[in-house]
Amino acid sequence: GYPGVSGITNRLLEHWRDPEERRDRRFFFCQLEAIETLIWLVEASPAERQGIDIPSDGGAFHRLCSKMATGSGKTIVMAMLIAWQVLNKVTYPQDRRFSKNIFVVAPGLTVRSRLQVLIPDNPGGNYYDEFNVIPAGLVEKLRQGSVRVRNWHVLNWETDEQIAKKRSVDKRGAKS
Repeated sequence: GYPGVSGITNRLLEHWRDPEERRDRRFFFCQLEAIETLIWLVEASPAERQGIDIPSDGGAFHRLCSKMATGSGKTIVMAMLIAWQVLNKVTYPQDRRFSKNIFVVAPGLTVRSRLQVLIPDNPGGNYYDEFNVIPAGLVEKLRQGSVRVRNWHVLNWETDEQIAKKRSVDKRGAKS
């Protein structure tokens, strides 16, 4: 019954679990369990999460992850996760638990290329349409989000030493 979840989340969960929904391939149990767990960690009431402590890295952003085996459909779960975040943020703009700006970091150029299916307006196709990830009528809301897929190398910032050697006006210092 998913007590306490938002209306959009409930609609998505029902859509993903609906056996009558038209899909070429049904979602794997591990995909549904992964997204349900991530949703529960964010949307469950504090009383439900009593005694569960997820350590933080101390950074500015709250991070959660889901470990899945090769071939289990991680990219589809990523599409579900993006849809859940963006649709909730667009519907409930004041809710700080959600974001409509998504940054996906890929480990290499090949993976970055494959992850372009996470961009809703990708001209080569996207998983939201291909796997019927969102219910009819929510496509325009999804397009209000911003999904960026970048290679991890764009995060390879310069050190203080490298900046000192530069012959540039830009001397802001190393990023942490």
